[in-house]
Amino acid sequence: MKDKILKIVLKNESRFVPLVFTKKQFNVMFKLNKGDKLSNAEKKALYTSINKKIDALCSLIIKRDNEYYINSPSEIIKSRIEETKRLIDKYTVGLNRVFIGGSFLFEKDYNDVDIFIIRKKGYKESWDENHHFIFLPENRLSEPIFQSASLISISNFLIPKLLFKSRPSLSGLMSTYHEAVIERMNKEKKPEMIRRLVFDYYLFCKNEIINGKLLKEYSNKVSLEELDSLIKELLINLFSENYLYIELHEYIKTLQESIKSIIPKEHLERFIRTYEGLIYERPENKGRNN
Repeated sequence: MKDKILKIVLKNESRFVPLVFTKKQFNVMFKLNKGDKLSNAEKKALYTSINKKIDALCSLIIKRDNEYYINSPSEIIKSRIEETKRLIDKYTVGLNRVFIGGSFLFEKDYNDVDIFIIRKKGYKESWDENHHFIFLPENRLSEPIFQSASLISISNFLIPKLLFKSRPSLSGLMSTYHEAVIERMNKEKKPEMIRRLVFDYYLFCKNEIINGKLLKEYSNKVSLEELDSLIKELLINLFSENYLYIELHEYIKTLQESIKSIIPKEHLERFIRTYEGLIYERPENKGRNN
């Protein structure tokens, strides 16, 4: 396995240097692969650093043969592996890099097959019956949602483990929370906003990307009270105390006006309780309400 990973790294220098290996470490691996004699300093670098990184790559990626990479094989339904490989072969044209992720790999019942095709530029989605194609520029592979999709996946290339995350806006998070509460109240079967809120919570509060299987499990069982807690912790982690106080204080006034004319209003009452709890019940803020 180590030899295979080494060859993969050497063939993809721009993807690994300097993000994973330094240029000097890469040169040591190049000499090692050629069979050249290493200096004492190069041997030290090999044993103290390079080998550890290679081992880490081996633990993240399991290569079953010369053409396919399987992430989290224990999570994938065995009968889907060969079917997925056939799909990858079908949609690999020329030098196309393709990976398949999503519920097709780990759920007995699924709605569609997510097929990611990497290209130089331009994002596009299309459908062919239940095949959902996502044409993805390489630079967007570092986005959290696609890194999550790759955690349980099969591909014809080594998917870079890179992450770029940007902080969402306060209004965007609040909107996600509002829609998530309504989804749970209505017991919707496809709670997309609940999943987004749970995903953001793990990403920004736990600094963790969770895979699609765990995301579905967590989202299906989260309660209304837990949704309240998730948004509180997200807002506290992402925004300053003063900013939250000013913005939420004004928004609570808007909600209080809306309650007078909107029926049903249970969701609005919940929003008010959540935001009041956030800005008034924190120990450092108790003096503000006196």
